[in-house]
Amino acid sequence: MEDAAGLLGRSRANESTLRTNLLSLVTTRTRHVGNDPDVERYDPDLWTDDFAFLSQPGQVDIQSDLFYDYRTNVDSYPKWQAWMRERQQRLLVIWGKYDLSFELSEPEAYRRDVPNAEVHVLDAGHFALDTKADEIATLVGQFMKAQKDSHYWQFACWCP
Repeated sequence: MEDAAGLLGRSRANESTLRTNLLSLVTTRTRHVGNDPDVERYDPDLWTDDFAFLSQPGQVDIQSDLFYDYRTNVDSYPKWQAWMRERQQRLLVIWGKYDLSFELSEPEAYRRDVPNAEVHVLDAGHFALDTKADEIATLVGQFMKAQKDSHYWQFACWCP
């Protein structure tokens, strides 16, 4: 897949490249597996089902629009970070270390804004639930129990 940052500028050439790369079976598989050295633990139905959905009529336009709109997320990061610094909500971050969509340094970056954030980097790809559903369920359950036990009911959870 081509560098996403270069494709965020909308033009006819970029749009064509985006559509060809973003929605291909190879790229769909890569979004699930990332650079995980243990590809055998992934069920191929994960990306073939995803690809079948992405191949439905109208999805090319929808996915292209969503991808293009991502730039508004990036522009909003400083506002979100300021909100986190101000509120100091309880924060659970679960990250797949084989995710090619984000840098591996990013999960720890949440601690700059929320020093007490609970950060877990798992042996997983972008869709960490593909291979770590039980571990994630346990982490979320423990996190929620700690919130209940502390009588602190406001929290935020970010799981890209």
